[in-house]
This record gives sequence, C-alpha cells and structure tokens, in this order.
Amino acid sequence: MSQPRGLARPARTGLPRACPWLVSLAIAGLGAIAQPARPAVAADADSRWWSVGVLAGSMQPDGRLADYQWGTSPRAAWGVRTLAGARWFSGGVRLWSTRARQEMGAAEAVTVKGTSWELVGRGRLLRVGGSELLAVASGGRLHLGYAPDHVEVASGSGDPVVVRLAPIDEWVVGGGLALERRIAGVWKVGIELERRAFSLDTAHRSGEAIVERREALGDWNARVELARLGASR
Repeated sequence: MSQPRGLARPARTGLPRACPWLVSLAIAGLGAIAQPARPAVAADADSRWWSVGVLAGSMQPDGRLADYQWGTSPRAAWGVRTLAGARWFSGGVRLWSTRARQEMGAAEAVTVKGTSWELVGRGRLLRVGGSELLAVASGGRLHLGYAPDHVEVASGSGDPVVVRLAPIDEWVVGGGLALERRIAGVWKVGIELERRAFSLDTAHRSGEAIVERREALGDWNARVELARLGASR
C-alpha cells in the first residue's frame, strides 16, 4: 500500500470562518488601532526601525483536502515575525505553524503539523493618523510532518502492513492586507488577512485505478500581532 501523497471536496469560496477567540482578539486589536495616537518612544514611521512580534490566529484549509480525508475546519495557528523597515517598505522573516488531522481509512488518524518559514515584504498603501494599511506578500517553504510517521494497515495475509508517512516540503506564496498601529511608544498591534497558494502531489482511487496528479491548493490565514519596536541607527 502506498502512502497518500496529497492533501484535497469542492473548494469553498469567500473568507475563512473565524474562531470565536480570534474574533475577540481582532476586536481588541481594532480597539487599540482606533485609539488616539500616542507619542512614540521609537523612531517615527518614516525612519529606520525593526520589530519582533508574536502572532496568533486561524488557518482555513482548502476545502478540497476533504477528498483526501483531511480535516478542513478552521484551525488555531501561531508564529513569530521579525521585520526591518524604512519609510513605506519593510521586510523580514515569518514562522507560522498549525495542526490538522488526516483519517487513514481502516488505520488510526494521524496529526499533520504544518510549519512554514517565509520571507515577507510589506508596502504601505495608506496612512491615516497613526494607523497604516499595508499590502503584504510572502514566499517560502511549507513543511508537512506526520505524527506518528507510520500506520499499520491490515492485510489479507494476516500480518499488518506498515506504511511510512514521509514528510512533505513544498514552496508556498501568499498575499494579503494588514492594518496596524503603534501604541504605547515602542509597541504596535496589527491584524492581517492573507491567502496562500501551494501545490501537492496527490493520489486517490478512481474505480480500480490509482490516479496521481499535481494539484494546486491554498489556505486563508487571519492573524493578530503584538510587536516590540526599536529604532535603527
């Protein structure tokens, strides 16, 4: 028996469904963004700066992954991001991670951990007071790892067949919008919505045949960030 090499039910359109706790975080972030601007201890928005932030949010998998027995409900996600910027542009590195479940037929379900390391570029579209609307683009590597990394499947001979679930590594690109504001001098809060795209080698049964193909998939990601700012000299 070969390992299912893919991840995909008809794709759903529109924005991802938000987890209740994510909505609460987003409301809190918007409340901070709506507050009057305060004097910044760090440099002003047009000087050189750096930031280190923590991310929390939700990831909505592609609905087609249900065809491969993957869970497609919104999943909690988390990560960190570092940025350096000047004037209207900033760039950096982002770590983003989440977990999902995949059913394995007669075998037990496994946990799939998705972790991505991505380069991020952000450009300011609009600034009103102390709030900024940003265009976001990203690209990097997506790693999918299984736990456990093998399953036992019953066979007609009596002894179970051990199927190894090899990790998957693919390129991933994304784009979206972010809204953020500096608060309390050296801190900033932001909310972000991003659509990412990637491809996977998939395999499924069609009658008596096994169909293998390369399939384009994607996910929606909603994030809230709290970051510490510093000035670069």
